[in-house]
Amino acid sequence: MKKVFAIAACALLGLSAPAFAQSKTDKAAHDVKKGATKTWEGTKKGAKEIGNNTAEVTKKGVARATDKKSDAWVGPEGQTIYIDDLGKYYWINGKGKKIYVSESALKARNKK
Repeated sequence: MKKVFAIAACALLGLSAPAFAQSKTDKAAHDVKKGATKTWEGTKKGAKEIGNNTAEVTKKGVARATDKKSDAWVGPEGQTIYIDDLGKYYWINGKGKKIYVSESALKARNKK
């Protein structure tokens, strides 16, 4: 009778132990995947911010070299205004894009 209990106990533990190991392996794999996804999202966000900053600085540098900076006007929210060769007013947004504005939307620069 003792041998039957011993064999049954070994069989029960032998069959259930791999199931526990599989569960721990799956959980670890899930955690690793979750961490990798989180890292990738952070990297993607950082790369996008760096790209936007680079584009903005580059466009502002080009605008300073090729177009005239307006001393009399600022943008609707205080942005630096540039005047292109055709006399159009624009400012550079945070992503490096030229945003053209009408002369009526401009504000006078406060000289101190």
